[in-house]
Amino acid sequence: MPITAETSTAIAYAHREIETAQRLLENITEAIRNHEAPDIRDAFGRLQGELQLGIPSGSGAHRLYNLPWSVCKPVLEMHIAQQRAIVDALSEKALAEMRESLTT
Repeated sequence: MPITAETSTAIAYAHREIETAQRLLENITEAIRNHEAPDIRDAFGRLQGELQLGIPSGSGAHRLYNLPWSVCKPVLEMHIAQQRAIVDALSEKALAEMRESLTT
């Protein structure tokens, strides 16, 4: 097998994080530019005025409520950059795995 399932899955998850964060960032950036509240809705279709940040369940749950959009923008930008770095590193790993499979 040229690339391990673990590597390909990790790459896919990182790409999903990038795509999700970029969509959210675009919504927030456009709304801020237009001096509007972003049209971000929860799973029940209710409009959300801010975001939440946290670990949502269990006895160790921690959650911050009402994070303003202005705080969310740099956090999303940082998250996108971090996930892109992960994709880059995993791509190098995938190439190494492919090279190794060719030599064995």
